[in-house]
Amino acid sequence: MVATAERPAGRDRPLVFTGIAVAVAVFAAATAATVDAVSHLHIMTDQLGNVGTKLGALDDMSRKLDRLSAMQYRLDRVDGRLVSVQAALARTNGKLDLTNGKLTATNRRLDGALGRLRATQARLGDMDRQLRGMSSDMRGLDRDLRSMRGDIHTMAHKIGGSFLFRGVK
Repeated sequence: MVATAERPAGRDRPLVFTGIAVAVAVFAAATAATVDAVSHLHIMTDQLGNVGTKLGALDDMSRKLDRLSAMQYRLDRVDGRLVSVQAALARTNGKLDLTNGKLTATNRRLDGALGRLRATQARLGDMDRQLRGMSSDMRGLDRDLRSMRGDIHTMAHKIGGSFLFRGVK
């Protein structure tokens, strides 16, 4: 048997129109929901693309942070070395302060010795002048003695021949 579509009777017509209206409303709501879901899916796809781009940037930052981590480790090591160098410099500074004190005391002693050496030098200069004067006096006496040598020889000869000194020897 073949089913034939019959025309609805008069009282069933409003029900048919209501059914059609409900079907159209359901279809419109389904279409609107589908369009809304598709638009949300497009937005989510765009956002996922942006998130992917941002994650790529984060990967770059992560690599940079990894390099910075290695640099931080090196800086920590260098900082440790600098702290030990600073401590060594502080010890050396203390030793240099002690040495400076000793050098200052030595400098004072050397200044005192220098003063004594200057006084000695002045006395030696005075002695030198005195010796030069004595030397010139000695040369004068030597000249006088040479000039008197003949006279002394003559007197010695006369004394030797004198009767007063004959028996004295």
